[in-house]
Amino acid sequence: MDTLQLAAAARCLDRQLAQQAIQGISDAPGGIYLHTAKAHIALIVQRAPLGLWQDPAFHKPGALTTWTSPLNQRLAGFRIQRISVPWADRIVRMDCSRIHISKRVDQFSLIAECFSGRGNIALLDEAQHIRWAWRWDSLDGKAAPRFLPGVVYVPPEDSLPFDQPLPGAAAWLRRVAPRYRPQHTAEQQAMQEAWSQRLDPCASWWRSSAEADKPVLYPVPLPDWAPMQEIPAQEALRFVLPAAHPEPSAQERALALQRERLQHRIQKMRQDMARWEDPEVYRTQAFALFALPDTMASDTQISAPDHTSATGALLTIAVTPGKFLHQQAQWYMQQAQRSQRAQRAIATRLQEAEQLLRHLTTATEDGQIESATGSSTPTGPAPVRSAKKGTPNDTGFNRTVIGGFTLLWGKNAKENDRLTFRTAKPWDLWFHIQDLGGSHVVLCRENSQTVVPEAVLTAVARIALQQSQSRAISGEVDWTEIRHVHRKPSGGPGQVIYRHFQSIRVRRNVSGN
Repeated sequence: MDTLQLAAAARCLDRQLAQQAIQGISDAPGGIYLHTAKAHIALIVQRAPLGLWQDPAFHKPGALTTWTSPLNQRLAGFRIQRISVPWADRIVRMDCSRIHISKRVDQFSLIAECFSGRGNIALLDEAQHIRWAWRWDSLDGKAAPRFLPGVVYVPPEDSLPFDQPLPGAAAWLRRVAPRYRPQHTAEQQAMQEAWSQRLDPCASWWRSSAEADKPVLYPVPLPDWAPMQEIPAQEALRFVLPAAHPEPSAQERALALQRERLQHRIQKMRQDMARWEDPEVYRTQAFALFALPDTMASDTQISAPDHTSATGALLTIAVTPGKFLHQQAQWYMQQAQRSQRAQRAIATRLQEAEQLLRHLTTATEDGQIESATGSSTPTGPAPVRSAKKGTPNDTGFNRTVIGGFTLLWGKNAKENDRLTFRTAKPWDLWFHIQDLGGSHVVLCRENSQTVVPEAVLTAVARIALQQSQSRAISGEVDWTEIRHVHRKPSGGPGQVIYRHFQSIRVRRNVSGN
């Protein structure tokens, strides 16, 4: 609602609710509900639909134990004296009073600034001091604080009294939202005249269906939104909650998290690729240094002819003073080899990560979340993890993706040993059937703080049971972090001892591995 809509709504509700007692206050999405015997009023200040509304479908809760409890305790039993828009701004004021047996009169005013993200609600006493506010201002903020305990409430600086006479239609249109303002002067004057002739507080409103999903409701006809249909004020002020977006499922959240991790990993790979020089650049500099006499460098740079240039151009090569040139040429040759290996390894990992990202994106768009997150059967490539020496070392393992986490397990004792002690990271989770032989199953994590859902742990434990020598329908599976797993002294490949573990009992997937 803009200022004109708020003023029309306040006038109508003021006539309906005059002298009505406030029976309670509860919280609404972005505002509060005020409950009376005749109506339930929604005062929304921080999210759509902003404004003053009537909610006939609301059912008052039995206990108002929410953040509005202090406001409910102060205003319950007070009678509404007046609802108004005193300033030419989106500010609603509700004056309330209560008469004691001793004839003493208590007065409070409720101020609601319907400013969306800057919206606020405050309770003022008879002297206009703020006694309660939904959001208190900070003393060290950039703007001057307005909502502080005990201070006198003042509206924003540019807020003029609503009933103040204005020189022309252009100044009066400041009360109208920009999207509703007519372009021509004659239409602006007609709109101002229509408002001045609106004598009945609950006169009809006007609705335009130009936007089918969100019809425009306004207290006077809008020239630029014709045709408009006349509707009762009660229908125009009916509170309609915005359509709630369904919460994503656990699988959808896991899939989104995996896509985010993959995108971050791909970005890091591309940055690593950009940091490495072309191997040919290193080789060209090495050959240029080899062509010079093997003397000791005395400066940080040296010029040498470029053997790859037909014109005999000179290269400026960075060198270390105090070292022989041929020794530094060997270092450049080693850098060329490192650069070539790094670019080859990064390109392979980058290609596989981009392929997995495309697979996840396609699965999400097609609604195949189950196949993307996986069960025990892999449906797409999993991200390649580097071994501790910096080279890909997880090839040859069985792999799958469950709930956004990559799983690896070996086929024999040697693969189990390589997976656990060379490929896995210390923070990865290790699973194995209890007291029997079987595959080492590793769940890869980004770091030690990554939380694994209980459903994923159960699914991984089921894979460890299925990839073991046990033929029972159920069994105990132990799991712990890789850092707690050690080779068994004098034991063969794949034989380990582990500590600080937990056990989980799972049933075998009878449909097969």
